[in-house]
Amino acid sequence: MKLLDAALKQQVQEALEECADKARAEVILANFGTRSPTPLECSEQVRDAQGRTITRAMKLGDEMHRVALQCAEEKLTELRPGGFSLEPTYLYDLDSEKTTWLSPAEVARIRQRGSTGELKGSLVPDVVLHTGDPSQVQAVYDFKFPCADVTKRSRWRDYPSGHPYSGSTQGDIYREAFKVADPMIVQPWLGAGL
Repeated sequence: MKLLDAALKQQVQEALEECADKARAEVILANFGTRSPTPLECSEQVRDAQGRTITRAMKLGDEMHRVALQCAEEKLTELRPGGFSLEPTYLYDLDSEKTTWLSPAEVARIRQRGSTGELKGSLVPDVVLHTGDPSQVQAVYDFKFPCADVTKRSRWRDYPSGHPYSGSTQGDIYREAFKVADPMIVQPWLGAGL
């Protein structure tokens, strides 16, 4: 598989960092003006668009993801037309170490049938760079949006007990499933990191 050009990879990383910064700034400005939310405000219970009870941190994170992904689509369409996917879905089998890309149409059919169990353990990174074929992954990026403390680097999420990937982190599984050395977390103000 063809490797990513280092200069292009750097341009993509910078573009995604700009998108993370833009998303945080826009969403915080719309919700809190010129100040950041407090830890107490982040933990408050609020309703999402579907009426479910979630924390304000989750709601803000969802809004920031939406802004960041829209920005990423605009920037990557210029930098790498046809060579990226946003929130693609992959199934990864730990035993066979086989990774399968599911097209958006396949995911929609599974959901429509009500067979969401088929998607248990699916991987949905925020941004995947690929050769033009989503099954040929070259780089993986996930946006992380801490609510109150933006000075501390986020860590990869730990999979909980009972999950197919329990005992591993999101980064570990991305490395295994996508055969990439450095899946990156993209975080506002701190940029991209491992």
